[in-house]
Amino acid sequence: MPEFILCVENISKRYRILPTTGKGWRKNQRVLVDDIARVTNQLLGRKYSEKKVSFWALKDVSFQAGQGDIIGVIGRNGAGKSTLLKLLGRVTEPTSGRAIIYGRVGSLLEVGTGFHSELTGRENIFISGAIIGMSTAEIKRKFDEIVAFSGVEEFLDTPVKRYSSGMEVRLAFSVAAHLKPQVLLVDEVLAVGDVAFQEKSVQKIKEVSEGGGTILFISHNMTTVSSLCNKAMVLDHGKTIFPLGPVRDAIATYLSEVGKSQQVQLEESRQLEATGGVKITGFSVRGVDNTILETLTSGMPVKFQVEYTGEQFSPIKDINISILIKNLRGDVIANLNSLGTVGPLKLSAYKGVVICHVAKLPLAPGSISISLILEQAGQVVDKIEDAFIGIVDMGGHYEGNTLKERNGWVLIDHDWLIK
Repeated sequence: MPEFILCVENISKRYRILPTTGKGWRKNQRVLVDDIARVTNQLLGRKYSEKKVSFWALKDVSFQAGQGDIIGVIGRNGAGKSTLLKLLGRVTEPTSGRAIIYGRVGSLLEVGTGFHSELTGRENIFISGAIIGMSTAEIKRKFDEIVAFSGVEEFLDTPVKRYSSGMEVRLAFSVAAHLKPQVLLVDEVLAVGDVAFQEKSVQKIKEVSEGGGTILFISHNMTTVSSLCNKAMVLDHGKTIFPLGPVRDAIATYLSEVGKSQQVQLEESRQLEATGGVKITGFSVRGVDNTILETLTSGMPVKFQVEYTGEQFSPIKDINISILIKNLRGDVIANLNSLGTVGPLKLSAYKGVVICHVAKLPLAPGSISISLILEQAGQVVDKIEDAFIGIVDMGGHYEGNTLKERNGWVLIDHDWLIK
């Protein structure tokens, strides 16, 4: 076997963005067109009158992976992570550079990838195996194990189009992991499955690694990355900002870069166009001395500061602000809700600041994200995902405690008594 199972050399992917207007289009709406489509239109003699703008989804990414490596690929949304896996999975072709892969590639990139929706689960198992070069005899030997792992026995002869997204992911992962791939590509679609299946999948990934397979694993869950991967890399805007190396250092780089760009991300992460007379314009996490924090500490006081701007010069009434603290898989750990605590808020005219104070943060060490929801008269008027992403570290009241990350999500004051 070669020293490296996977060698990626300056791989890049460029798309064309065409500003498009006209009937049926909103002003300034854009269409993303693959280079292949551009070449096809040239062959057909078609010409574009619109101005073309190049967009590099991935630019000059290089790394090498050996047998047994589990590599975490981390970065913000739009960093190029999924593009990288699609290139390695041969879903699309690179614009430049190359990837040398020794052996079979199994991939789980997004719900539905590689499955024919009109065919049954049984038929898709055989098709998926044939695509990566397995014989019918090999697939038959693994068939019962694949089905048992996926848990879709009752629906095996049902067309995949009738599966729930969780069922489809379970079957797709089971196929990808059981057909002895030398390289396994896993995007964060495992978040669709239930917790029990996620844990079973993580164990299966470890088995593939122990059998000499190489895994590339995309996730926003830094706890999973740190516990599962032996190496990691960080992408940002299509470029490598932390080359393949120690997982702890990669996560620190990722969280640092995210922290530097919170204000930019506030606009990027707005989930709907702000309606009504008020919207969120700023968010920060602060200590008791009002300094901005990039890291929170268990057992210590913290202030969450929400800035807002109104569109009118009269008081803004009947407001509710929710601060949702989540793990990086998206599960809500806590909901700090003004309506349930102090009732409807009446804000000052035009602009101001609302502060939520927590006397002693009860969160256990780990990685978190914070999302914001602004409601007026029971209607959501503004929503921002991942207004903050950072780490809760050990310290404060809990200093010296031996608890480790992921030993629960909260720390509860308690005493022990022996009688």
